[in-house]
Amino acid sequence: DEENWYCECPKLYTGKLCQFATCDENPCGNGATCFPKSRRDAVCLCPYGRSGILCSNAINITQPSFSGTDAFGYTSFLAYSTIPNITFYYEFRLKFQLANHHSALQDNLIFFTGQKGQGLNGDDFLELGLRNGRVVYNYNLGSGTATVISKPLDLTLNVHVIRLGRNLQKGWLKVDDQKNKTVTSPGRLVGLNVFSQFYLGGYWEYIPELLPKGSRFKNGFQGCIFEVQVRTSLNQGFKSPGTPEGHPNSGRNVGQCKDAPCSLIKCRNGGKCIETGSTVYCDCLTGWKGAFCTETVSVCEPEHDPPHLCQQGSTCVPLPNGYTCHCPLGTTGTYCEQDISISDASFRNNESSWMSFAPFYIRHKTHIKLQFQPLSPDGILFYTAQHLGTQSGDFLCVSLVNGFIQLRYNLGDRTVILQTLQKVHANGNTWHTLNAGRVGNEGYLDLDGINVTQKASPGMKALDTHTDFFVGGVSSLNLVNPMAIENEPTGFTGCIREIVINNRELNLTVTDSKGGANIGDCDGTDCGYAVCKNNGTCQVENLGFSCSCPREWTGTTCEQSIYCSQNMCGSHALCIPQPSSLSYTCSCTLGWTGKYCDNKIKFYIAKFVGNSYIKYTDPFYGKRDLQYSRLSLNFTTNQTEGLIAWMGKSEDEDNDFLAIGLANGTLKVVINLGERISVPLMRSKYFTCSDGRWHFITVVQNQTCIKVYLDEELILFEDIDPQRKYTALNYGGICYFGGFEIGREVNIVTTGLFQKEFFGKIKDVVLFQDSKKIQLMKAEGYNIHDGNSGN
Repeated sequence: DEENWYCECPKLYTGKLCQFATCDENPCGNGATCFPKSRRDAVCLCPYGRSGILCSNAINITQPSFSGTDAFGYTSFLAYSTIPNITFYYEFRLKFQLANHHSALQDNLIFFTGQKGQGLNGDDFLELGLRNGRVVYNYNLGSGTATVISKPLDLTLNVHVIRLGRNLQKGWLKVDDQKNKTVTSPGRLVGLNVFSQFYLGGYWEYIPELLPKGSRFKNGFQGCIFEVQVRTSLNQGFKSPGTPEGHPNSGRNVGQCKDAPCSLIKCRNGGKCIETGSTVYCDCLTGWKGAFCTETVSVCEPEHDPPHLCQQGSTCVPLPNGYTCHCPLGTTGTYCEQDISISDASFRNNESSWMSFAPFYIRHKTHIKLQFQPLSPDGILFYTAQHLGTQSGDFLCVSLVNGFIQLRYNLGDRTVILQTLQKVHANGNTWHTLNAGRVGNEGYLDLDGINVTQKASPGMKALDTHTDFFVGGVSSLNLVNPMAIENEPTGFTGCIREIVINNRELNLTVTDSKGGANIGDCDGTDCGYAVCKNNGTCQVENLGFSCSCPREWTGTTCEQSIYCSQNMCGSHALCIPQPSSLSYTCSCTLGWTGKYCDNKIKFYIAKFVGNSYIKYTDPFYGKRDLQYSRLSLNFTTNQTEGLIAWMGKSEDEDNDFLAIGLANGTLKVVINLGERISVPLMRSKYFTCSDGRWHFITVVQNQTCIKVYLDEELILFEDIDPQRKYTALNYGGICYFGGFEIGREVNIVTTGLFQKEFFGKIKDVVLFQDSKKIQLMKAEGYNIHDGNSGN
C-alpha cells in the first residue's frame, strides 16, 4: 500500500526511513553515555564490561586497556571504592604497557584518589602519572605537594613496573630497574585524608580544574594497566583495590588489553574505525554520516560542505534539487537576507507562510472579523485548537475550500460545519469581509453581508483551546486536526489586512505577532490598511509614506484629534477630544485635579464623577486564602445606578469576581467563582442607599456562602452553590472602584450587570480582615476628586 508502508528498524536506527538514531532517541544500551557526535549522529560511550557500537557486547576484562581522552573530551577510567586506612602508610605496586604512540608519554594520569577538588592548595590527594616520558608521583597531606619524578622510561621495555609508597611525610618511588627516589612532604601534617573513590586510568568527569592544584594531568592514560595492588601496613599482604577485591564500582571506555574491537566493524564510504577503549565508532568522511557512514549528510545540516546560505534565524528546508530558506518575520529574499516592513501581510502557501499570536479567552464566544484578498481557492485563514496534533481535542478553523469559506469547530462532542453560499473571487483584486464565530455551540458565517447560521443544539457549549492563534496557515500543517478542514491542510495564498478576535485586533506586524515564517508585504510599500488611523488615506512617498487625514484628525498617522493638537493639559493628564463642542477636556491621573490637571491633591475620601476609576493591585494576593474573602467600604451617592466596586481582573467573561453596585436604586451584589456562574444578590427594600447618606457595606465569602451586611445589619445570606463546585475567589489581586479604564464602559465590561460608572464618594476600603485600610491615593486611576469636604 503506497500510503501505509513502514520500515521495521533495527535498534540502531529509527524513524520512517530507519535513519541512525540520535541521542534524543538514545539507542545506547546497558547504561552507556550517549554523546551527540553531530546533530544527526550519536556515539555510545560504553560502561565497564561492555563494548560495541551500542555497548551491547559483554566483555571479560582481566587486563584493562585505557584510551586516554577521546575526541569528545571524555577519559576512559575505572573507579574503585575508597581505599581504607591509607592515612599514615601505604604501598602500591602495578604494571603498565604503553599504547603505541608518542602522546601516551606526554601528560597522562595513571591513578588518583583525594578530596574532590575545588582547586584548592590544601586539598589532600595522592596521584601517579606520566609527564614528558617520566613517571611523576605526587601527594599532598594538606600543607603542600611532595613530588618525586623518575628518570626517563626505557622505551625498549614492553612492560613497566612501578612501586611507590609513603610513611607519614616520607615518600618513595621505584620505576623498573631505576634507583629508588625519596621525598619528604612540606609542613608538619603527616596524615592523608581522602574521601573519593580510587580512579585508575582517568577521572569520571575529567576536567583538570576539578582536581586539586598539583594533580592536574591533562589527559587519561593510554595503554594497559594491570596487577594493581596496595597495602596499608607492613604487617599486611598486598590486595587488589575494590569491594569485593578486584571489582570496580564503575568505568567507561575500558577494553581488554590487546583486543581489537575495530576488527568487528566495517565502516563504509571511506569511513575510519576509531577505538577508545571499549567504545568504537566510525569517523565518516565529509558528506557521510550514520553508524557505518552509510547515510548522506543533508544539504541543510551544518556538516554539509559547502554549508547552506540561509541567514541566521531562518530555517533551511531540503528539496529534491537543493534547498529553500523559510524566513522569520521581517525578512525576505532567497536566503532571507533582506529586511522588510509589513503593513498588509502577504501569505504564500508554496512557501509555507503563517503567523501566530498569543492566545486569549474565547471559551464561551468567538467572534472573528477578517478582511482578505485571496489568490487561491483553498487555504487556512485562522486556526486554534486544544493542542497541535491530529488528535487535537477542541478546535476552531476558518478556511477556504474550493472557493467557499468554511467555519468548522468542535467543542468536544461533534464537529459543526458552516459554509458560505457564494464563492470568493480568487483573482487577487477583491477584498472580502468575513464575520464568523460562535456563541456556545450556535455558529454564524457572514461573507460580504450574506449570512449563514447554525442554531443552538444540546451538547457541549465551551471551546477549550490552548495553542496560539494561527493566521494564514499553521507552523506544521501535519498537526492540523483532519476534521478541521475538508481536504488536505494547506496554507492561505493572498493578503490579509485586518483580523479582529472578540473585539481585539491582531496587528499583522513583525512586532505584534508571536511567530511566523515567509510573510511578505501585500504591495511592497509602506502603505497598508491600518497605517493611517481614523480613515486617513495612505500615500506612497520616496522615503516611505504620508497620511492624508480627515478634517478632525492630524498627526503623522492621523492619530491625534485636532481638538487636542494644541491642548493645555498638564503632564499628568490625557486629552479627551469633545467633537460636539469643538473642544477637549483633560482627564487627570490620580492625585491631580483642575481644568488642566495642574493642581496636586491628597485625599482620604475619593470622589467619583462618572468618568472616574481607581485600580488597586493587592500586594498580599499571593498570601490570601481565596476561599474566605471579604470586602468592606463606606459609600455615599444620590444616583440609582452605578458600579461601586469590582474585585477581579475583568479581562475575560470567565474571570472570577465579586461586584457591588446599584441597579434601579437597589443594592446589588454579584459573585462569580467560576464558569460564568454569576449570581446577582439583590435586596429590593433597601432603596435608601441612594439617599446621599454614608452607608457601610461588607461582603463576606466563605467558600460558596455569601453574607452581605449593610450598615452592620445582615441583609443577605445565601449559599450560591451547595454542590461546592467552585469555592475560591480568584480575583487576580485586582480591585476596581467606580468604573474601569478610560474607553472600557461599565455596561460592556460587566456584560450588563451594571449600567453606569459611579457618581459619589468611597472611603474606608478594607480587604479581607486586614488591620489597615487601603490607601487609595497610592493606587492608579483617573479623574478622582478630593471628597474630604462635605459629608
